[in-house]
Amino acid sequence: MTSHPPRRPAPWQIPGPAAHVPPGFDRPVPPPGGAGAPVPYPGPPSGPVPPASGPTTTAPLTHAEFYRTPRNRWWKGLLSILGVGAAIALFSIVLSFAGVTVDLLLGNSTTEELGSGQITLTPALLLATNLSLIAAAAVAVVLHRFLHRQPVGTLHSVAGRFRWDWLGRASVVVVPLFVAYVAVIVLVETPGPIVLDATAWAFLAIVLLTTPLQAASEEYMFRGVIQRAAGSWVSGAVPSFVLGTLVSAVLFSLAHFATDGWLIAYYVVFGIAMSLLTQFTGGLEAASLVHAANNVLLFLVSTFTGQMSEGMDRSAGVGGPFMLAPMVVVLAIAAVLIALGRRAGLQHRAVPPPTA
Repeated sequence: MTSHPPRRPAPWQIPGPAAHVPPGFDRPVPPPGGAGAPVPYPGPPSGPVPPASGPTTTAPLTHAEFYRTPRNRWWKGLLSILGVGAAIALFSIVLSFAGVTVDLLLGNSTTEELGSGQITLTPALLLATNLSLIAAAAVAVVLHRFLHRQPVGTLHSVAGRFRWDWLGRASVVVVPLFVAYVAVIVLVETPGPIVLDATAWAFLAIVLLTTPLQAASEEYMFRGVIQRAAGSWVSGAVPSFVLGTLVSAVLFSLAHFATDGWLIAYYVVFGIAMSLLTQFTGGLEAASLVHAANNVLLFLVSTFTGQMSEGMDRSAGVGGPFMLAPMVVVLAIAAVLIALGRRAGLQHRAVPPPTA
């Protein structure tokens, strides 16, 4: 095993200045009867007594337990889940309407097609979808910081920071695995010829610039806030993880609006795999990387072959037993990264900082 530099302590673990001693207690009182006699109580301090600090958590907690602090209340978790869901719905409606308007102005769609429910995925709609999820993730950050009173750093990981070194190690494993996975898909499905028209170039720019942020945003919402919010309702590492994973994976699947049973199962399994990866590595870095690599590479194939609309079809009948393959792939990649994280000695438990 190769050595690695010691981890930097989280901001709240850095020793601070010496504690304030109230006047009247800063000088020893000599015992009247000699060195061995009891020391009399000196009376109340002569100055103001500093206020007691708020309650703190002393036991190290896992990712799913991290909202279970002394000031936690059950309604905070519920409000977080409802708030994230409402943000996704609101921004999706507003920005999708803007995307449809742009398509109408550019002639990429007609009112007759919209009236009949024939909505084709266009660059404007893909951009609207990605931006709506990124905006909703900003709401999740606000809830984490001001409702659960946690520093923003603890949303990245229990270490209180984004671990770029771990992301780099994970990318060396994830990117080649997903490239090989996508190459197999291309060979098996034999998609059509490469298309490089103006629409393809627009899709390409949007996928490369916004899809990584969209994928990370989903992880920060579902695994970063929703999993912890549901996990705060029960005590213990295992119960918190099980409940948090169940709630976040089911809501993650519902958020994709799939009506095909195989696709619904795939999204649930994907959510479970990302929850496992987050829990046992102590942060969202690896899960965000896996999610981004999956979305970007698959979208690139669909873009170059002119199959973006087909790739976004989630209606009944589009799935099948072949969906077992991507389920196994994502679970296997999660298992490899968990093992890599264990070898790297990743911190996956920490003491939550005092609530501010």
